[in-house]
Amino acid sequence: MSLAMKIKDTNQVKQMISFEGESMRKFAKRIDIDPGMLSAYMNNKKFPSPPTAKKIADGLGVEIKDIFLV
Repeated sequence: MSLAMKIKDTNQVKQMISFEGESMRKFAKRIDIDPGMLSAYMNNKKFPSPPTAKKIADGLGVEIKDIFLV
């Protein structure tokens, strides 16, 4: 069984991405995930797997537990 991860505060994560000077699309491409999927994660329509959650957290320079709930 795979655990789905939910973003604690999508507005905070969106802000963190913009503070990196990136658009959502540019951030998604940099961390090698589909921009449409990142959008779905940010709108809580889909939930990333732990490896994808790690890519997002690493891309922002934070720990998974800082931005995701299990």
